[in-house]
Amino acid sequence: MTVSGGLSAHLLCAVPQLLDPNFERAVILMLEHNREGALGLVLSDEMPEPLSAVLGDLDILWAGEDASRLRKGGPVEPSRGWILHATPQWDPTGQEVLPGVWLTTSLDCVDREQAMGEDGRFVFLLGYAGWGPLQLEEEIAAGSWVAVPIGAEGDAGRVPPAWLFDVAPSELWAKALGIVGIDPARLVGLPNREAALH
Repeated sequence: MTVSGGLSAHLLCAVPQLLDPNFERAVILMLEHNREGALGLVLSDEMPEPLSAVLGDLDILWAGEDASRLRKGGPVEPSRGWILHATPQWDPTGQEVLPGVWLTTSLDCVDREQAMGEDGRFVFLLGYAGWGPLQLEEEIAAGSWVAVPIGAEGDAGRVPPAWLFDVAPSELWAKALGIVGIDPARLVGLPNREAALH
């Protein structure tokens, strides 16, 4: 797996008009985007399972927060695991998909003596989001997604790679849109929370 193609190294943020329940306020890290299609991981969708229990079943030492949860990476192949982390020595076969962000797709070579999660930079996802040829381009043309570029720390209008770990899943959508100057409350179709309370 290498990050490649047009919208790779971008986040895609779903607009409220995108009615697919798999992508409600979704923030997707794009890994591949080319003529054959596109592939990404939904970062914003936490599952109820505690990460510590899942990793314990896999004999992976966990030193992170007890509140950390598994995430649903997308509706395709929901049993397939993906791990984003900031510890290259933990998996010598992991691929650096962004500066300081490694992707592990197999546990065969991981260092099971090294506890993960102490620095908070560890995301375990099940499943992924996938598009066929030109499908994503059609959805973007229809206004279903906002692309947010990923860049170095301090680059205006870009998300720094470490931000993927540091921002809570529930805050990713609004904050990613804010980075490119979009006020989420002004997007057409977004319910007014104040009105909903009265």
